[in-house]
Amino acid sequence: MTFQAEPQTKQTLNPTSTGFKTACFIALLTIANSGSAAQPSAAGQQMAGKSKHHPILKPYTAEYTASVEGLPFSGTGSRSLEKNADGTWTLSFSADTAFVGLNETSQFLSEGNQLIANQYTYKRTGLGNKPTEYASFNWQQNKIHWQQGDKEWAINLKPETLDKLSYQLQLRMDLAASNPQKLSYEVADDDEVYQRQFIIEGEEVIKTGVGKLNTIKVKIKRDDNDRSTWLWFAKDYDYFLVKLLQEEKGTSYTIEIKNASIDGKPFKDSQTARLTDKP
Repeated sequence: MTFQAEPQTKQTLNPTSTGFKTACFIALLTIANSGSAAQPSAAGQQMAGKSKHHPILKPYTAEYTASVEGLPFSGTGSRSLEKNADGTWTLSFSADTAFVGLNETSQFLSEGNQLIANQYTYKRTGLGNKPTEYASFNWQQNKIHWQQGDKEWAINLKPETLDKLSYQLQLRMDLAASNPQKLSYEVADDDEVYQRQFIIEGEEVIKTGVGKLNTIKVKIKRDDNDRSTWLWFAKDYDYFLVKLLQEEKGTSYTIEIKNASIDGKPFKDSQTARLTDKP
């Protein structure tokens, strides 16, 4: 999952055109990053028996809205986390617009404060349709095996490498642990493992679809200033992702929470910020 549109799109569309904004809108939806849960690998089944769950790992469902400045339509996305019978977890994301549908699934284990990636799938339909991607993490061989259609390839694993969904949950866990030094992640993406880093900018009370929330504001660290991306996590809800804002080429892209339920309990006004707090 990246925030970039397809390379060929960037080459052929003007940054101010509706077509370019639509392509960026599709890319934006993937950050809120459902399909069926992948079957655990043999290594994953062995590790699941000794998995120790972090207190933030609670089943949840959430719905988000996504919008792009200058476009007359919006999209919706949903996330869910569920615990499987074998002790593994499945994190899912799905999104739908008039042009595209996205389904993304991550299956992983937990060992204390660290998630261990197991399997990952990514499916895109509609505009830019392509075969489903599958990734299997083999920690005994230190390899990630990818498959897309009739193509298969493998890349080397680095320690604590995560997929494009599970690293976002690991970020929540590290924020909850008040460990700003840990906000750097190795992320597997097709033919490479790249590093994603975050910077904590401070705390903020924001208005959302579920009321005012006390949040911590985090920014993605980049080597250039072409794109700026901020994320807001609700402190009173296990650092749940409630908002994302990206600014690029004079256009802003926004994802905001619509509703959510953690461990069967919906967000309630009693846990939102008091009205006397300043936004």
